Formats: sequence, C-alpha cells, structure tokens
Amino acid sequence: MTTSIEENELNTELQELYLIGKQWLTDLDFFEPEMGFLIKLHKTAIQSPEKDVFTERLDQLRDSYEHLKNDVRKFINVLGVLVVASEKKIAFSFLADHISLKLKIEKLLKAFQTERKGIFDLSIVNSSFSK
Repeated sequence: MTTSIEENELNTELQELYLIGKQWLTDLDFFEPEMGFLIKLHKTAIQSPEKDVFTERLDQLRDSYEHLKNDVRKFINVLGVLVVASEKKIAFSFLADHISLKLKIEKLLKAFQTERKGIFDLSIVNSSFSK
C-alpha cells in the first residue's frame, strides 16, 4: 500500500510538472508576437545612435527564446513519457533541469520587459521631437 501511495504521489507531481511545462509554452507563445511587435516598432519608430545595440539585444532575445522553447518542448516530452511509464526512474538532473528552465524563462521575460521599456521610452522621445 505504501508503494501505491508513493506512486500516486509521484504521478501527481509529474502531472503537475507537465502542466507547468505546458504553461511555460503558453507564456513563450505569448512572447513571440510581442517580440515581433517590438522589432517592428524598433525598425520604424526609433531613430537613435543606440539602434544597433537594441537590434543586437533583440536578436539575442529571439535566439534565447527559440532555444528555450525547444528545451521546454523536450522537457515536456520526457515528462509525458514518465507519466505513462510503468516504472518511473527519475534522475536528480531532471529536477535540476526543471529549475534551470524556470530560471531561464524568468530571466528571458525580465530581459524582454527591460528591452520593451527601453524601446517604448525611445519611441516616446522620438515622437515628441518629431512634433
């Protein structure tokens, strides 16, 4: 009986991790059109000596986003296999991967917010000068 309780608890935990992974994908899916909007705004509304710096940072953000989304998909695939597997063997590195992905997503979203604020600030300054 203890084994089945532990297994049920493990299944519940794995399913929760799976749902968290799906939520991460949803968050990252939201990021993509926002990133496209920022790039368009950057190309059309920003006239600044810092434009090249923003371009480079936006490119880095997009690359980070694409790598992170692939990593999350791989993580979810592994989780899906674990959830349905009859014998569940979970390495400590699996939990470390989960924590690492969480931190990377938080870092990406924070960097995106910083860049968005910078571009909005420059576009407001540029629009007030053009009046």
